[in-house]
Amino acid sequence: MTNASILTLLCVAILRVGFSLLPNPMIGRWQQEFSDGRRALAVFRADSTLDFFVNWKASGRGRYYVQQDTLGLSYASCNGAYTGTYRLSFFAHDSVQFSVLEDTCRERRLGMDGVTMGRVD
Repeated sequence: MTNASILTLLCVAILRVGFSLLPNPMIGRWQQEFSDGRRALAVFRADSTLDFFVNWKASGRGRYYVQQDTLGLSYASCNGAYTGTYRLSFFAHDSVQFSVLEDTCRERRLGMDGVTMGRVD
């Protein structure tokens, strides 16, 4: 193995370890405004729980995980034992778009696929 190959492998290993040590990028409050005036708010907590609000009224509670650029979601209205998965595409630290990877829950898929949310304080 050449020195360049060893250096490349070392850089890849460092990047992988570095990404695995990054804090969960979803923790916090994320909001979307719909064209009809409704507002959706998702609150992602460090303990892997989340709450959803529509127009400031509670509309759901569930669990989530983040693995690299994938978000997994589960909540009771979509069979709490089933997890739908979505690709996370960050435009900056304060905006993210969700793209369905796999989700058989029609309600969640319609509410999440292609949605862009912004981080709020």
